Amino acid sequence: MKPLVLDLLRERRQELGQEPMAALIAERPRLLWEGLLVGAGLVGLVAGTTLMVFLRLQYVQSQMGELDRYEAEATALRSKAAAGRTVLERLNETNRQLAAALTDVRSSSALLADLQLHTPEGVQLTEAMAAGADLKLKGLARDPMAFARINALQLELQRSLLLRPDGIRIVRVQRQDLVTPRQVIPQAGPVAFELKASFARLIPTAQLAAFRALGAEGMARRLQLLSDEGLIGAEEQR
Repeated sequence: MKPLVLDLLRERRQELGQEPMAALIAERPRLLWEGLLVGAGLVGLVAGTTLMVFLRLQYVQSQMGELDRYEAEATALRSKAAAGRTVLERLNETNRQLAAALTDVRSSSALLADLQLHTPEGVQLTEAMAAGADLKLKGLARDPMAFARINALQLELQRSLLLRPDGIRIVRVQRQDLVTPRQVIPQAGPVAFELKASFARLIPTAQLAAFRALGAEGMARRLQLLSDEGLIGAEEQR
């Protein structure tokens, strides 16, 4: 038994040449299933797209986690490298200071030999004190021509291998009087003087030649060993 269909627009449908309502109702299950299939397909497409986006997000997050770990490891390695460079620089600076101290002309026998070599006859050095890059000398000059002997000392020191020729200057000159218990009138004594000089800035090769020329073989061997070990550069200025 066919279901009763109330179609109030039957005449209008006939005029327009459209199918009757009964035929459309017969097609309703098929159309419903088609709509369900299309809707299910769209929902599946959206769900699949959402799942792909979610999986991609999880992959990207995992990759970012790996990158963060690598970045943390790289930061730690850079910190260790920086700390290692700092330690190495300090060690190199300590080695340079030690090498400079071991070959310092200001406290070496070479300086004494150099002063003895350039001290004229009649001049006696009573004090030699190094302070930084300067050398202070005190002494006595005997007559005759005591003042000329002091000038000769200044000229001789300008020929020194360890001192700057333009850095030698006489600071003070004073005649001393000699008084003995039996003498009423004091006699002229030696002339006391004070002289300042500046150490020359020698590269290791020139310093080595100076040590050897002054007979300071121990200092020369020490300097040669430090140079061979790379602790003193060939062109490094002191």
